[in-house]
Amino acid sequence: MVFVQVSALLLIAWSFGAIQLVPRVRVLHGAPVWLAVAWALAVVACIGLGVSGLVRHGDWQSLSTGQALHRMFGEGSLAMRRSEWSALNRAAGVYLNLGIVWTLLALCVAQFHSAMFWADVAERRRHARAVRNRAARAAPTP
Repeated sequence: MVFVQVSALLLIAWSFGAIQLVPRVRVLHGAPVWLAVAWALAVVACIGLGVSGLVRHGDWQSLSTGQALHRMFGEGSLAMRRSEWSALNRAAGVYLNLGIVWTLLALCVAQFHSAMFWADVAERRRHARAVRNRAARAAPTP
């Protein structure tokens, strides 16, 4: 279940950049980049928290992904259930023990890639529309 949640979150982060394709909501065109910057700042904050714990207590203080998910969903929730496959359970255990910084970093990369990819698609659409409009204006009217 954990991999489904992470995959859905990555898909949402990546597809959020498609806002750039809607010309009527120009106010939101910068939102994907600002969200990516927020993810990047969260990565820096998690690393800073971990390092400060090393300096003060001699222990890495940043949350693991499992700790964060347990705090969000609660112990024993459906979101944290184990699957029937032992290999998937081992992989989920490894992922949950990793620092949350890796998930935030993946979201940050997906968000930046999304913003650049969809901005490029939107720019190509605008360019094609401009070329079409120029050709329509240049064509002789009967």
